[in-house]
Amino acid sequence: MKRFVKFTIYEAELDSEVCGNTLRAKEMKHLKKKWPQFFPPNLVGFHLQDELGDPVIDDVIKYLRATGREPNWKRNPSVPREHPSQFQIVGERVWEPADFDSAAYFRWVVNAKACEGRRLPPDGTFEVEFSSYRGRKIGIMQNYWNPICSVECRAELEAQKFKGLSFRPVQVKSRKPEKLVLWQVWSSITLPPVLNKVTGLEGEPFDPATSKVCSIDDLYRPPEYRFPIAKVKELEPFDIALTTECWGGSPAHFREPAIIVSRRFREWFMTQKIPVEWWPVALE
Repeated sequence: MKRFVKFTIYEAELDSEVCGNTLRAKEMKHLKKKWPQFFPPNLVGFHLQDELGDPVIDDVIKYLRATGREPNWKRNPSVPREHPSQFQIVGERVWEPADFDSAAYFRWVVNAKACEGRRLPPDGTFEVEFSSYRGRKIGIMQNYWNPICSVECRAELEAQKFKGLSFRPVQVKSRKPEKLVLWQVWSSITLPPVLNKVTGLEGEPFDPATSKVCSIDDLYRPPEYRFPIAKVKELEPFDIALTTECWGGSPAHFREPAIIVSRRFREWFMTQKIPVEWWPVALE
């Protein structure tokens, strides 16, 4: 697994109007002279992108600190607009083939958009706008993660006899009766809480009653879900499970558990030629 650091610095229109992510003209000239590789010809400004640990990252940050700028290495809270001196570091996690070969479980992220709708309180089931349905056998609702599937796709999944697989009914909203049946892919198995630190919008320990966001305290994206191996072993064998935590923003019924699947599930689903991402999960 590799981790990359990214941030962008622009030239201020006026030397008197600089902030955390802008520099005076003479300071930008110094950046361009010293590190021309971070000035892409098709973009405006200085765009650093490099693997964590490369000394050039420390060198650039040292120079920016000398100008009065400070890096923010926290995803939550991010740099507020009014902050006078900070610039935001963005982290990217890139898994390598060996990570996929060694992982037993993966976060399943379907990317194909299937429809629009909303989550309904109190349990977060889905309501789909009939007119928005694109006819996909499986896909996600706009702005949500967990997939919805057709009757035919449900039959295909059930034929594989995936352990832990279940479904929740989806409400279809229409002005007139329609013969459309959709299902939310779900699981009867819930994993133990993640080992990761879970935080809210301001970086505070997550509190379901007060926090506006539930997220992993990790600068790098996609996140790496970490679980206690002994407690996961107690649930095996399984092919699909839900995280205890429901991730996302507020109100609470907007939040969704992550779906974690086995290597067997991944190998079968990859034959379906559906846009998808797989994020290896760590067992510790």
